[in-house]
Amino acid sequence: MNSIINQFKNISKYSLILMCMLYASQLFPQLQPVLKNKRGIAILPQQGDFAIGFGANPFLNYFGNFFNGNNNNISPSPTFATQNQSIFFKYMKTNQLAYRGYFRVGVNSNSMNINVADKMPGALSGSMVKDIQKTKSNIIGIGFGIEKRRGNTRVQGYYGGELYLNYNSGFDTKYKYGNAIENEDSGVIRNTILNAASTLTIGFRGFAGVEYFIAPRVSLGGELGYGPSINIRSANEITSESYVKPTSTLNTTKVSTNSRSTGFALDTDNYFGIVKLLFYF
Repeated sequence: MNSIINQFKNISKYSLILMCMLYASQLFPQLQPVLKNKRGIAILPQQGDFAIGFGANPFLNYFGNFFNGNNNNISPSPTFATQNQSIFFKYMKTNQLAYRGYFRVGVNSNSMNINVADKMPGALSGSMVKDIQKTKSNIIGIGFGIEKRRGNTRVQGYYGGELYLNYNSGFDTKYKYGNAIENEDSGVIRNTILNAASTLTIGFRGFAGVEYFIAPRVSLGGELGYGPSINIRSANEITSESYVKPTSTLNTTKVSTNSRSTGFALDTDNYFGIVKLLFYF
């Protein structure tokens, strides 16, 4: 009985020590001195802060041109922090750990009408009909990663990894003709659908970078990355129609102008060469 009581005491003692260690590990980061400016405002991002970012290159070019005698110094404007127009965001889970990501969902649609002569038998002279061309495309970009930070000064190093998916449908075009094909001249072949090749990229990249806080919760930074990616490209397809008048036969054909392809890459990157300007709030 005494041995059981002693074992219980030992377990309780170790449990208490473990709980104290866990509590201390959570409390220690909070006890670290907070870097502040002369007005007492915290310079570095804190737990719970959000951030948005965009490319700082236009601003750097603008101010740099003050010193090189450039007379055509175009005023700067915000640009996307990634080359494919994605919106960049970040959430500080702790002072040293952040969740980051980007997204883009683009839907483009365009319609064009062209007036052409009405070729229907018995049509009035000079009457017109419309050929309609409709084009659409879809672009999707999604990325999510985890970022670990180091440093207690204005210079912050960070590293981590992220998964990403980018999809571009290309431009798909459909034609609707005002004249029925049987009223067209003999031997006419006309396109009805053009399906452009779509591309899908799935990848993972490890990254490391540096941020310098030029003001409280405002930083300039850049990063390098390395990782694998898989690229899948579909085939271009063209659907066309023709009409054989002697037999009153409508023919529809579909052809591919290139074959489907798959590629693999493992390489470094410099995040599109963009210096990011980040605002934490």
